[in-house]
Amino acid sequence: MTADQPPPRDEAILRLLQDRAGQPTEVVLRDDTRLTVFNIAWGYDLGDEYAHVTTNISPDIEGAAVDFFFTSSVVAVRDPENGVVLLEVP
Repeated sequence: MTADQPPPRDEAILRLLQDRAGQPTEVVLRDDTRLTVFNIAWGYDLGDEYAHVTTNISPDIEGAAVDFFFTSSVVAVRDPENGVVLLEVP
């Protein structure tokens, strides 16, 4: 990392979503918004420790909403098929 770019603080979230690519995954945000995610594209703005994420665009998933969120807003990641919490974020 450069002096301008701090280390990321969201690696567990991004790794989990990448590992589940192609499988439906529920992301719960701090405002209780629930997103169904099949794949992600992400990046960091200069100086950010948390990524901005766009969902379900690469590849396009027919019938799935394209959403945008910051990983700093994530409170939980779940498997929607069985309700198991895969990751909780304090």
